[in-house]
Amino acid sequence: MRVDFDDKELVSRLKNSDEASFRIVFDQYHRRIYQFAYGFLKEHEQSEEVVQEAFLNFWLYRNKLSAEAAIASLLFTMARRVLIDHWRKCASSNKFKDHLINSLDQIDNSTEILIESRELERVSKAAFQLLTEQQREIFILSREEGLTYNEIAERMQISRHTVKYHLTNALDIIRQHFAKHGLLHLYSVVFLFL
Repeated sequence: MRVDFDDKELVSRLKNSDEASFRIVFDQYHRRIYQFAYGFLKEHEQSEEVVQEAFLNFWLYRNKLSAEAAIASLLFTMARRVLIDHWRKCASSNKFKDHLINSLDQIDNSTEILIESRELERVSKAAFQLLTEQQREIFILSREEGLTYNEIAERMQISRHTVKYHLTNALDIIRQHFAKHGLLHLYSVVFLFL
């Protein structure tokens, strides 16, 4: 029989090295972290490695958890760091460099790809501010936490159709904002950092 604990109770138990609580966290978030990693890597084995390393880091970090720690946010942050480390390691290989150059060439040969990161961040934040509060919340749950339409609908107590409607509109608003600023070719790249 599974017992549900809130984050505060789980953190308290984890700080005492309670392996059963770690198992609860793993069972609850494994699939979401895997989907998050797979969304970027598109490869099963590497995505599973990201999941394993993120959870290992989480376990090693357990004694430093604050009482108010949000487990989901912490796990996604750790998974994001593992992905970044993975890309850094890959960046040293010629195969990866060739793949990256080919990808950038396919985006648009005539456009300079070197855009100031501050400008990209500014446009991204401005686009995010154009969303309604509900669109923002759904966008974060979908893109940062990797939740499905059904999971978002259940958490927010709205219909799946409403979730899909708001997420589609949010993505369209962001895409239009990027197009307005001449950055449509970087639209998909932004999702790595939002």
